[in-house]
Formats: sequence, structure tokens, C-alpha cells
Amino acid sequence: MAQPLSQLYQRFKQLRGRRIFIIPTRFGLLYAAFLILILLGAINYSNSLGHVLAFLLGSLGLVAMLHTYRNLAKIELTQATTKPVFCGQAIIFSLVFDNQSHFDSYHIEISSKQETSKSWNPFRSLSGYLHPQQLSPLTAQHTTRFSYSLPSQQRGKYTLGKIRIASQFPLGLYSTWGYFPNNYAALVYPKPEGTLPLPDATAQGQKLNSQQQQGTDDFAGFNRYRTGDPIHAIAWKAMARDDVLRTKQFSTLQGGQLAINWQDVSQINNVEARLSQLCKWVLQAESSGMSYSLSLPNNSIPFGHGETHRHRCLTALALYE
Repeated sequence: MAQPLSQLYQRFKQLRGRRIFIIPTRFGLLYAAFLILILLGAINYSNSLGHVLAFLLGSLGLVAMLHTYRNLAKIELTQATTKPVFCGQAIIFSLVFDNQSHFDSYHIEISSKQETSKSWNPFRSLSGYLHPQQLSPLTAQHTTRFSYSLPSQQRGKYTLGKIRIASQFPLGLYSTWGYFPNNYAALVYPKPEGTLPLPDATAQGQKLNSQQQQGTDDFAGFNRYRTGDPIHAIAWKAMARDDVLRTKQFSTLQGGQLAINWQDVSQINNVEARLSQLCKWVLQAESSGMSYSLSLPNNSIPFGHGETHRHRCLTALALYE
């Protein structure tokens, strides 16, 4: 007895979950008006074939409504991942949809809405969904990965917002849609641009590096593994001894340390232009192989190098307020 009650409760929770809305399209309203005219004509002329045609087309419309609803009823958004991009580049969200139905789903359109506007008009919430894109057919009882592209117009954290899926399958008589509220977001770095030259590395950094480095790729020690460190730098033999994941550190002559400061771009009046110039310097310092730091009015990042350090600096620039 307990198991059937548990199954009923789980089914009730699913029914209370994501709602599917369905209304007739313009073509569907014309279809209904056409059926009424056929039925009135059949009644007026006592034409049995007219009655058969009216009821047949009416039944077809009801069956189409059930198929339209079923096309979206058991589709769930299970995952959304993305990578940081620079301002101006397209944000690619990798969305994973799970079709839990026993039937394939076709002709599904996806769109998103970043801003939630509150209004007394309930129909206002239906508008404002942008960047519509067509989903590939969703196979029954399978997950499908879809790349959803959005433009990036400013730096910072870009929230995916509410996702809407909609469909008019199979006959276009009805329009059905559902929502996926989520908290997925992408990080948008400033656009790397500017005309100022890269500041010179400090003499102190030159001296420090010259004392520590005695050749190309000299072994300098171990560091704890951090996300983003290259796989080829992992010390597998050391890991076999104590099960601690470490990376090998090598010292090479890199040409000094570079301190990137907010004061270095004080001659630029626009804040966004300053951040773009600093972003360009970070990329140049990383590509040159030197150790560099970043100093902002609200944040300071010490000297470092590598993909993790680069991401940390660019994140600070992206989230600067």
C-alpha cells in the first residue's frame, strides 16, 4: 500500500512541476470558424455528409491538440554549460534536454528572456523573448545536446534567464509553450583593445628572475595541482608515493615581472576603455611568458602565470564595478 501511495505522490509532484500552456493559433481559429460554417450548413440543409465532415474535422482538431501538448509535455532541461568569452563574441550555452516521453519531439523553438518585467497585464509576460532558434528533433527516452548562441554586448556576468520552448507541431492549429527558470550564467571578459604600449617589466623582477633561473626548463619544485594546470606538468611518480596530486614547476628566463596597475591607464577617461586596455595587457603578458600582477581599486592579484592566473585576472576585470 505504501509503494502505490509513494508513486502517486511522485506523480503528483511531477504534475505540479513545469506547466505547459496551449492556445489556438490564428490558423486554428480560422479552422474552428470553418468547422462551424460546415456544421451550420449541414444542419440547414439536413446533409448527413456535411455532419460527417464537420465531426471528422472536429475530431482531427482535438487529436492535433493532444499531439501538440504531448510534443513538449515531458521535456526537461537538465544541464547548461558555457565558457567565458570576450565582449563582442558569441556566448555559446551547451544545453542538455532530456525527452522522457516515449515519442520523439519535433519542430521545437527555443528562446530566452534576460529581464523579468512585472506588469499588471498578464499578456506582457508572454513577450520579450529573444534569439529564437530551432531545436533538432529530440529522440524519445534520450538526452540531446544543443548549442544555444547569444550575443555578448557588455562585460560582466550574463544570466541566461528564463528559457522558453514552443511548438506548433503537428498541424499548426495550436501553439504550446513551457518555461525553464534557471540560474545559469556566463562570464564575459572586457574586449581586449587599446593603443597604449605594454609597461616595461620592473628591474627588480629582472634581477629576481635572473637569480632564480639557471637555465631553460630547470626543475624548481612542486606545487599543489590547481584546476586549469596543464596535464603534462603533473608529477605522476610523486603522486604514486603519497596520492597527492602535484604539478612540476620549472624556471626559465622570462624577462622579468610585470605589474599591471590601474594608475597606468589613468589618462583614459572612460572606465570601460581602461578595462579593455588592461585586458589587452594581461593577454600580452601571458603570451610573452612573464610573471605579472594586476592591481585594481577594489582588488589586487599577486604575481603569477598560467591559465588559472590569467582567468583570475580577467575575471576581476569582468566583474569590476
